[in-house]
Amino acid sequence: MNIEVLEKSTFPGTLVRQWEELLSNSRWQNPFLTPTWNEIWLKHFGKSLPAKLLLFRDQGQTLVALGVFSNSTDERGRQGLTLLGSSDVCDYRDLVVASRREKEAFHALVRFFADGSWDFLELPGVSEFSPTMQFLPPLLESSGFRVVLEVEEISVFLNLPPTWDEFLEKLEAKDRHELRRKMRRLEKEAAFEIWRVEDAPSLFRGMEIFFELHRKSRRDKAQFMTPQMQAYFQEISLRFQEKSWLNLSFLKIAGKEVATFFSFDFAGIEYVYNSGYDPQFARFSPGIVLAAHCLRGAIEKQRVGFNLLRGKERYKYHLGGKAERIYRIQVWKQ
Repeated sequence: MNIEVLEKSTFPGTLVRQWEELLSNSRWQNPFLTPTWNEIWLKHFGKSLPAKLLLFRDQGQTLVALGVFSNSTDERGRQGLTLLGSSDVCDYRDLVVASRREKEAFHALVRFFADGSWDFLELPGVSEFSPTMQFLPPLLESSGFRVVLEVEEISVFLNLPPTWDEFLEKLEAKDRHELRRKMRRLEKEAAFEIWRVEDAPSLFRGMEIFFELHRKSRRDKAQFMTPQMQAYFQEISLRFQEKSWLNLSFLKIAGKEVATFFSFDFAGIEYVYNSGYDPQFARFSPGIVLAAHCLRGAIEKQRVGFNLLRGKERYKYHLGGKAERIYRIQVWKQ
């Protein structure tokens, strides 16, 4: 297997189509591994960081795997390769590998690293469920490299049943009671509705409301949403809306938006990327109520999963979430 190296911050159309097809045939898919996501990240955060795109092709020139890396330097001045991205906005990072071609692709990566001039290889943001975790560390260790696996973060996910009633039945009794109580309280005490962005005009309005609610939520969220970050979210919303990957939802009480979920609908799973709410309406538990309605909507659309992404907030577990370990794989030549 041959590995071609391209250094680009935008990707040719032919490569984009091959990349998207490869991802659709992979056992591990998420929106953070798409060419669209990588282009957006490079545009807003990686202008001074040339991407090193590794393309794995077999003898017939079929694209079997790819990874987006950048050159990096550790605190001791050693040179290495690191998966592109940043933990503040990239919940997952990984290679994209064709199903049933994982072992040969990772063998090729090990040889590529061994023959190169780099001192270390770093793969942050890798899920415990990824084929990378299954195949790569054992291959590296058997080849004589020093491998350190560190749990970088916890993500929280739910496998969705076919119906809302089944979802409720799977909750712990206390959590089921509390969720129903909060939903019924809002139904009894206030006029409310759920609305979602459906087109370009509503997206423009929706993003303005999202930013307002996001900043109101907590001081750290207001500090996070810098002008640079806002421009990044604006572009994600536009590009993902074009691909029908965006799900921007709102809870409205008495004619006022009080909670929002900024989510991605990708390959049968909804990913809740960010959120916001108005603390003045905290007594209605607007975030939890909106989460419940989004969950119900995902079930009705026959989605198989609902991923609440990074962070161990208690409400995620009260909704039946399960912990998923996100690893940093660090490799050094002996």
